Amino acid sequence: MKISQNARNAIFLGTLCSVSYLAVYIARNIIGAVTPKMMADGFSFEYIGRVTAVYLVAYAIGQLINGTIGDWIKAKYMMSIGLMSAGIANFVFVGLAGRTDLALVAYAWTGFSLSMIYGPMTKVVAESTELKYATRCSLGYTFASFIGSPAAGLLATYLTWQATFNVGSIALILMAVVCFTVFTIFERCGIAQCSIPSRKSGEERPKKDYKGLLKRYIIKFSLIAIITGIIRTSLVGVLSTYYFEYLQFSEERATSIFSVSTLIISFTTFVAIFVYEALGRNLHLSPIIFFSFAAVCFAALYFVTNPLLNIIIIIIAIMSSNASATMLYSVYCPSLRDTGLVSGITGFIDFLSYIAAALASMAIPYIVGDIGWRNTLLIAFGMMIVGASICAVSYISIKKKERALAE
Repeated sequence: MKISQNARNAIFLGTLCSVSYLAVYIARNIIGAVTPKMMADGFSFEYIGRVTAVYLVAYAIGQLINGTIGDWIKAKYMMSIGLMSAGIANFVFVGLAGRTDLALVAYAWTGFSLSMIYGPMTKVVAESTELKYATRCSLGYTFASFIGSPAAGLLATYLTWQATFNVGSIALILMAVVCFTVFTIFERCGIAQCSIPSRKSGEERPKKDYKGLLKRYIIKFSLIAIITGIIRTSLVGVLSTYYFEYLQFSEERATSIFSVSTLIISFTTFVAIFVYEALGRNLHLSPIIFFSFAAVCFAALYFVTNPLLNIIIIIIAIMSSNASATMLYSVYCPSLRDTGLVSGITGFIDFLSYIAAALASMAIPYIVGDIGWRNTLLIAFGMMIVGASICAVSYISIKKKERALAE
């Protein structure tokens, strides 16, 4: 079958973005993967929680700022600078960890730097390809984001926690060079398009459709971002600790199981899109099903104590919640291309997601210490019920409007 030029361009662009985002998520997930080894090396769970929290706060604020900037600056500049800066900051963190609060500043800078990637990347994909191809590209780098966890876990299994961070730093720096070089080639070949006008051309800045966002259910999808962000970032981030503390696996075994778990979770994107397609590409019905199924699984974890069965259920629960996140990032955000706000709104949604995750990451060690892991997971159950309810109310409202128009 002959592949069209548009499809070919989307493959090239999607591959570059996916590889870049894989490097981002390997670095982003290292702290969760090496937590048992850091704890064995004398770091407290609370200290690691603070490190994670400052990273996520900086990442969230950065998404808000850099997402907006990304609507006015070319993606190749934003992405290459962010990757290079994060790699350097990661090296600094390893040298200072546990010795001074400057280590927290360094890791916060890693988070801020990595926030320069997603919004501009989504913008260039949305504006360079047709919507159906933009969704496929987004699916690719969403998959890359999920597979970053098992990749980080694999490194952590065989390396010290310091070496794991350093390998992640090298990957970021190398990817910064590749990203800038290849994007420059893509621009010259017409593969990567950019709506940002040149100052020399005298073109007017494209108009931004802020008013149209309410009609596009921005409030509902913002709430979905908050709920799913806590699960896919905070809960996955402490998953190896859950295996280590609650299921009583050794630190090496917990890290290995974490790698396998997150590898399985990485296939969420494909499952989510399959269900989405089967439901007639219904963006409003799909999250109801995903949140509801996740709620059932999180409730079951309260009663299931067998370690193997417990692991299977928590993986399915996380995958179900992450499926709603896939709808958000792989379908909803690229669909905003005609508003001229793809980068800014993607950054805003990620800001909400990671601010919620930062607060959760700081709170989880204390919550677990007070009420234990079983009761903590009941909170996740409650969040899934809230998510399903929000989506159900919205879906009913949409159906009523459709019936009213039909009459």
